Amino acid sequence: MSTNNEMKNTIPNDQIHIPNFPLEIIIEILSRLPVKSLLKFKSVSKSWLSLVSSSHFSKSHLNISSRNNNLSHKNLLLLSMYLPHTLYSCTLYSTLHEKSNLCVNKLNFPWNPSNIIAGVSLCNGLFLICIGMYNNLYLWNPSTRKNKILPFSSCTKYSRCDVTYGFGYDEFNDDYKVVEIHGVYDIHYVYDANIKIYSLRSNSWKIMKKYSDALFSSDSGVFLNGCVHWAVAHNDGSCIYWDIVSLNLENEKFGNLALPSFDGFDHSRSLGDSSHFELGTLNWSLGKLGDFLCLFCDYYKVKLDVWIMKEYNAKGCWIKSVSLPYVRGVGPCISPLWISDIGGEVLLHDGTRVMVYDSRNDEYKRVEIREMDGDGVGAATVYAESLVSPYLDSIENTPEMQ
Repeated sequence: MSTNNEMKNTIPNDQIHIPNFPLEIIIEILSRLPVKSLLKFKSVSKSWLSLVSSSHFSKSHLNISSRNNNLSHKNLLLLSMYLPHTLYSCTLYSTLHEKSNLCVNKLNFPWNPSNIIAGVSLCNGLFLICIGMYNNLYLWNPSTRKNKILPFSSCTKYSRCDVTYGFGYDEFNDDYKVVEIHGVYDIHYVYDANIKIYSLRSNSWKIMKKYSDALFSSDSGVFLNGCVHWAVAHNDGSCIYWDIVSLNLENEKFGNLALPSFDGFDHSRSLGDSSHFELGTLNWSLGKLGDFLCLFCDYYKVKLDVWIMKEYNAKGCWIKSVSLPYVRGVGPCISPLWISDIGGEVLLHDGTRVMVYDSRNDEYKRVEIREMDGDGVGAATVYAESLVSPYLDSIENTPEMQ
């Protein structure tokens, strides 16, 4: 058979015709392509370079990629369990349909692999990575390989101090923001949260008003609907009660979301009470699946219920989506990563492995990852690849466009 080049050589140059599509059609086509292809197409011409590099195009591409139900547009990011760390990625489609000998791509990242990754937050394909004991912060896009080291927040060192982060997009101001929370508490259950917010557009931190009588979960905040969310314990002087605290990134004001009435959990308890790891003891955490805020209710070594907020902060909005049974051989820390539209399959991380639970057969299957056989999977997350830059519209891009 003739190759494409051989076929071209048989046609006189003056008969070769390259279609001149309208710009709108070109944008529509390019907006549906994977990031890897778009990075290559930046070399086609100056006009394509300018187009693909623009923030308007990256937003259009992200909107289409996020809405697309084709699982090949979403990736799974995998972190090895032991130091030095390695990072891998693969498509969500291949993870679910090639459960044995899954082929993954090793990623290069800008920090020292011997440093511990202390926290990860995700927004629009852009990751906030907290590295090491001194909380060095990186913004990193694994699809474009671009990264930015955030300026140090100059936080004061507190005794018995927990640090948690949130990360999200302020659409009104076209700005990505990082929230840093230092939780301070003592033996008398007095809680305070010292809060700072970083703006990518201004590349600076500012101090917010202290949030009193509250202890924020050490888990990274969950971004959804323009707000970052945390599980928070409050102290009213007689008892401790839990709810979900949200921070609106546009007006930088706090709000509260109610919890559902899930089994076996009292939203308040007397001061001094403690929880023990007895069979069925409930521990809950916040998460995000697709476009929905979720609660993962882990009844220790019994089951894990997944609640989904179907309509944001509406009355009666919490719906129990699926219940995962505990079986021997599955790790005690189950974190759902993705649920199929019909709820038949759940992709999850059990602390050391990636697994798929099939509710129709009530069966767990391990996803075999050839490159990570001896390492174990320390963490996993699903993300939509994007062209979003950790520099927004900074000068960093201008030499490339000239």
